[in-house]
Amino acid sequence: DTSDLTDLTARDARFHWLGRIDDDEKFARLRAADVFCAPSLHGESFGVVLIEAMAAGTTVVASSLDGYRNVATSDVDSLLVAAGDTRALGEALALVVHDHVLAERLRMAGMRRAEEFSMSLLTDRYLEIYRSICPSTPR
Repeated sequence: DTSDLTDLTARDARFHWLGRIDDDEKFARLRAADVFCAPSLHGESFGVVLIEAMAAGTTVVASSLDGYRNVATSDVDSLLVAAGDTRALGEALALVVHDHVLAERLRMAGMRRAEEFSMSLLTDRYLEIYRSICPSTPR
């Protein structure tokens, strides 16, 4: 229940509850962030949120869930830690905040990875597949 979290953090200036935001604001916030942290415990089937963060040029630290590993590789384009391991999560966050070379390497690799999921590349790939199974399709 978010009201419990809101109450728990009401006097802590580090927390700002935004409620629903539109896509423009979401991407503006992602582009402005140094790190995107997704400490999910379960339920992520694919990891679209990581692709969005990577596409915005944000360094990613996340749980090592199956869905997130579909799109992110630890120490290549992100840092992934065991779900629920708060110590490892804190260490990974501290690492990317203090090691600017690592953060930049992950950020750049993440942007390249996100590009692999761009609609234009996916469209080209689908056309290639369709043409291979339907060779009479005009080009």
